[in-house]
Amino acid sequence: MDPSVVRPVIHSSWERCRRANMPSGSLPLCPIDTPALEKAIAFNRHLVESAKLIMDKLAHSIHLSKSVVTLVDTTGLVLYASATSQDLDNVPYGMPGRRCDEATIGTNGMGLCIIEKKAIHVVASEHYSSSLHYLSCSASPIHDPDGQFVGALNLAIDTENFHQHTLGLVEAATHAIEEQLRLRSLVHNQKVILEQLDEGVIVLGCDGVITSINPQASKMLGLDTQPVGDRIQIYIPSSTVLQSILADRNAFHDREVSFELREGKLFCTLSCVPFGDSGVILTLRGVKRMRHYAARVAGAKAVYTFDNIVGGSAALHETLRLTQVASQSGATTLLVGESGTGKELFAQAIHNASNRRKEPFVVVNCGALPRNLVQSELFGYVAGAFSGALKEGSPGKFELADGGTLFLDEIGEMPLEAQVSLLRLLQESEVTRLGGKQAKRIDVRIIAATNKDLPGAVRNKAFREDLYYRLNVLTITIPPLRQRYGDVELLIQVFLNKFVTTLRKKPLQLSDEAMTALKTYQWPGNIRELENCMERLVNVAQGNTIDVVDLPQDIVAGEKQESLTGPGGGALSLKGFQKSIIQETLRETNGNLRRASTILNISRTTMYAKLKQYRIEVDAFREA
Repeated sequence: MDPSVVRPVIHSSWERCRRANMPSGSLPLCPIDTPALEKAIAFNRHLVESAKLIMDKLAHSIHLSKSVVTLVDTTGLVLYASATSQDLDNVPYGMPGRRCDEATIGTNGMGLCIIEKKAIHVVASEHYSSSLHYLSCSASPIHDPDGQFVGALNLAIDTENFHQHTLGLVEAATHAIEEQLRLRSLVHNQKVILEQLDEGVIVLGCDGVITSINPQASKMLGLDTQPVGDRIQIYIPSSTVLQSILADRNAFHDREVSFELREGKLFCTLSCVPFGDSGVILTLRGVKRMRHYAARVAGAKAVYTFDNIVGGSAALHETLRLTQVASQSGATTLLVGESGTGKELFAQAIHNASNRRKEPFVVVNCGALPRNLVQSELFGYVAGAFSGALKEGSPGKFELADGGTLFLDEIGEMPLEAQVSLLRLLQESEVTRLGGKQAKRIDVRIIAATNKDLPGAVRNKAFREDLYYRLNVLTITIPPLRQRYGDVELLIQVFLNKFVTTLRKKPLQLSDEAMTALKTYQWPGNIRELENCMERLVNVAQGNTIDVVDLPQDIVAGEKQESLTGPGGGALSLKGFQKSIIQETLRETNGNLRRASTILNISRTTMYAKLKQYRIEVDAFREA
């Protein structure tokens, strides 16, 4: 061999073949490996499908005898061939299932391309085997979208027809195959993305023909099959909104619409983006899902459960029993209690124990709503309902709570004009937006709360009587802290531990005198006042113990007032007065607890709690 005459790449290949003791004469045809071929085609399915059409066009454009276009994988196995049967007889090495790597048939275009990973041609006698000298091969590597080498394209033609531009033709075809692989990958990824989206996507072509639709959109339209190729009007008939979209092709976002389907109705928020000369992309989001997102952004979430309610008093036990009953019912519930007793906590616990726990929990503070905005806040409004309204309109709190629970706090402060709309909603389960005409059916569980005397407000014409009776289905009284005997000490410890942890303080304890003062204080602000007091004490504590001197002055003064009891101690305190009244009533009834409870207008449970608190022995009042 003369290295100055033979190209280095060919020279190196010849040397490898010689070291392998490969004969330079005729080589026997390797057998067709059918099992390996089937396995390789399945593995390289995208490559084969992307290359077939391009290879057939290349073979047709050349139209020369003894020409074969072959596709091989990374091992040199022929996956596909474009040629006539006669040409394959003349070039049997190109038959699918045969191997064309260097180790099998010596120096050749496909084998060298696999080794060098670059475009290359092998002309006539450059083939190591003399049985291939009548051919000239031009091969080019193929890479996938990630740049990985996946195979090679080869054009074998009779040497008499070989031209230096042949390799450029093969490289152009290889580039086209790589583009097909890239587009196929892109389409596949887009399809996967569309299928994973939890919102409906429909791509419409000319005249509303569906060119693509994802499963979520099919589900929203009530379809079991993919309607690609059909006109969208078949599934959404008689829609002026759809007609306008197809005619005007104007872009818009999150417009609330309702479509009459062949079966049922679809409420959704619709977005439209035009593309191309006549196409549009429609995005459909379920109104209920959008409501959930809006409620979540607005902080409408119930976080408390019955496990968060601390206490073991008889009064609290009865309240818990009734609220747990309410949680298993869809009945409208009215929570009555003083400010600070935790009415919203109970409302959240009811919601989280109900079958609506995964749905929105929306809070409306009726006392904080501006009088002129109550209607729009609660019931929403349509576009142009009033000056300053959003152009697309806005849902109200009732729509945001659809499927879940609406907590109407301070219901006694609701203006009379809003009470009329609320009453209608409770009766009809429908809401009509301000300025709108179409009523929307909603499913909302109402929990209301008040610290007002609603029956008194009804008598004074400050609250509608019919609304009161509609709300007064299941009324639950939340006891004030002063009636929850024994719970103050438990709550003190809970709040103490909480603020020591959150404020990163060292462990604290209360002196006996401080604990006594806190327990005897009446807590007019209830649990809210107690919690704020404990936060203050943890903040200002100097040592390891909280003493009486650390307590707020009103608590110390209240404790001193409670100690002034007895005939010689001046005016009786509230506790002393209560104890005296109970003793006098027991004396009059000869210790009959039922009659005494009736006279005092308190429950038997409360009577037992009072007897325990004041250490009154009933037997002392019963006649022997």
